[in-house]
Amino acid sequence: MRNRIWIALALASALGLAGCGGGGGNPTPPTLATVASVNAASTAPTTPPSGGFKQVVAFGDSLSDDGAYTLAALGVYGPGTTANISFTGLPYAAGGQFTVNGAATGNWTGDLAKSLNIGLTPNLIGYGTPTGVMYLGATGTTSTPAFCAFSAPVSSGQANCTNFAQGGSMVSNPDGIGHSGGALTLPVTTQVQNYLTQFGGTFNSNQLVTVLAGNNDIFTALGTVTASVQHDATSQAVAVAQATVAQAADDLSAQISLMTSKGAKYVMVYTLPDSSQTPFGRGLPYTGATPPQAPPAGYVCDNTVTTTPCYLLSNLVQVFNQRLLSDLQGQPVKVLDGYSLLNQEIANPSQFGLTNVTTPWCDPATTSSLLCNVGTPYAAAGATTANLGTWLFADTVHPTPTGYQIIANTTLQSMKGFGWTQ
Repeated sequence: MRNRIWIALALASALGLAGCGGGGGNPTPPTLATVASVNAASTAPTTPPSGGFKQVVAFGDSLSDDGAYTLAALGVYGPGTTANISFTGLPYAAGGQFTVNGAATGNWTGDLAKSLNIGLTPNLIGYGTPTGVMYLGATGTTSTPAFCAFSAPVSSGQANCTNFAQGGSMVSNPDGIGHSGGALTLPVTTQVQNYLTQFGGTFNSNQLVTVLAGNNDIFTALGTVTASVQHDATSQAVAVAQATVAQAADDLSAQISLMTSKGAKYVMVYTLPDSSQTPFGRGLPYTGATPPQAPPAGYVCDNTVTTTPCYLLSNLVQVFNQRLLSDLQGQPVKVLDGYSLLNQEIANPSQFGLTNVTTPWCDPATTSSLLCNVGTPYAAAGATTANLGTWLFADTVHPTPTGYQIIANTTLQSMKGFGWTQ
């Protein structure tokens, strides 16, 4: 399994920006929905749930995944490997989350749940092998899906195996990033159906439901444009990519509507961060050569220049975010502006206690932060255990534990502002 770890699965962050114009002969452009307008018009509760929150239910991709691919990390670090690092339960200190594993905190979903005095574990832990998909259960691996392996059973009413997010997942396409290499990449549509199947077909008012998805739809759409450049179909390909990510936003809003129709009362939806601001986006190939090649030393992709791939990346994120916000206008949900949050971190890192917002902390040899831990710093770039708490990015797109903690803290602040917590 060690040789089947996918590199592409590291691409699961996000982007943002799109324009909407008026139609027909209407001289007045429509008013675009914003995070503020959606929150102002929301019919979501303005008081905490009676008895407080009892569960966090998370849907999405690697940015919310708190261990769905721990089995892959075990294949690299676990018993029988050169590292021979024992597995004693979740979280696995050697790997399994898309961050720097083994630190005091991990993914923001787990941090958030802990702040609410709630446990949270992956709903399903699995990985594809040459002989088929294997799943991690409480007593070992199995070829049968082991839902809630590290949680009280659903029938107990105390289950906390409600993190359904998986790295590489798209909104409705099951063939997510890394799927061909073994990643499960269950789309959000399947994640929601799995929740409904396991938990009696309904949500309840003591659950905080988080939805952060669409990143991989954008990365995939960006890839289709890149592939089309050689065929002189760039303009058409860009239009198709924009339509594709807009449809993904529509599909996601449909799932959110399904959640609220099934009883979800406290639903927090996140706009996608602008991945052109990440090390991945900043390092996209420059357009000075055909076919694209490695950029010259010191080159940083400029997302304000319309001919650069990072501009397109940012545009696709904004297309997604704008469509999602328009779809959510007037709905009983609240929105956290992940797009603006990352921009603020990049523009004013000291405000968040950050000193490095451009360089991955993890050694590139790990191929992905899924396999990064406190013992694998990017020493050549100056990363050390001592400065882990001040770096924003673990790999080229995923946050360090500090970056995730900022998301969790911002979520808690927003919840207080919405009246959801005291």
